[in-house]
Amino acid sequence: MAKEITGDVTRWDISAADLPETVLTAPTGDRVFLLPDSSIDEMAVYRDDVAGLIKTLRHRGVDIDFACAREDRRYLSEYGATEVVATIAIAVATTLTTDLVKSIVLTAWQRARSSLGPNCPDDEVGEARVTVKIAEIVRTENETAIRGLEITSRLADIENLIQAAVSDPARAELPLAEPDDAAPENTTG
Repeated sequence: MAKEITGDVTRWDISAADLPETVLTAPTGDRVFLLPDSSIDEMAVYRDDVAGLIKTLRHRGVDIDFACAREDRRYLSEYGATEVVATIAIAVATTLTTDLVKSIVLTAWQRARSSLGPNCPDDEVGEARVTVKIAEIVRTENETAIRGLEITSRLADIENLIQAAVSDPARAELPLAEPDDAAPENTTG
């Protein structure tokens, strides 16, 4: 008997001011950017397990990188798997495609696997409750809009919930950009 898919899908209020310039000026494509977990004194703070996460995901074919340059990030050790698995924030410089959704789901899966430990059975990893935050940077000729999506659910349901949110007709319209949401113009060009 299949489990019912449940979860919360909401808008994530994120603006250009919340994103590193690297992400805002990235060429449109399938690259996934891992956003920092927090920031301290304008320094991006990532959990200490993400360096291995990035390497593992690249090996598995995901085009992923840190959203912040090496000199602008620090690492923090965490000792509680619940906190480590809880939230993963990602940005993409294009609309969400099926391939990008699969990359995001694999990123969330590998993060949970890393946090829970290699001996944790796959079904327990799938049952882990996670929050995936996705910042989707969409460019048209006249504007850059940022759409934020936040999904909280069992890890096993994340892909279906993202796909349902992406296929929602209400998302097809670009949101009206607030004046401070506009990405900086790339004048080197």
